[in-house]
Amino acid sequence: MELAGFIGTQELAQMLGISTPRISQLKNQGRFEGCYVTSKGKLLWDPELSVTAYRDGNPQSPTRTKTEDIEFPTFNESRAKSEHFRAELARLDLETKEEQLVETSRVQREAFTAARAVRDALGNIPDRVSNQLAAESDPVIIHKTLSDEIRKALETLTNA
Repeated sequence: MELAGFIGTQELAQMLGISTPRISQLKNQGRFEGCYVTSKGKLLWDPELSVTAYRDGNPQSPTRTKTEDIEFPTFNESRAKSEHFRAELARLDLETKEEQLVETSRVQREAFTAARAVRDALGNIPDRVSNQLAAESDPVIIHKTLSDEIRKALETLTNA
């Protein structure tokens, strides 16, 4: 077998710009399969095949991830997104301080309080007007009395 043109591990490491332990690691992962021969206990590397295998990677290797497949945003895109979200947070903070934006729990609590006040006011109508209506026989006065009491109960809702 002709070994002319083959190089040692250190020469390959210098050529690829990586360390010799990294070459051993990639060899053990199967990345350099078919790129080397062993002669007298020493690894000799085919430079062309080794460089190609290093650049292309081994498609059967599960640990290989090509960074070309991952799309990284540019610095300016990242900065623009960051600024956009900072502006959005500042807008939300301003709207909260101006009370244009309110916490859900606060709205629910106040709505519950207002609904309870209306319920209590409507529930008290019979107690307040039953004697007055029992003594009344004129339907117009009964209607007016009930309407006034219901209106007062509903005003509690608008004032709450």
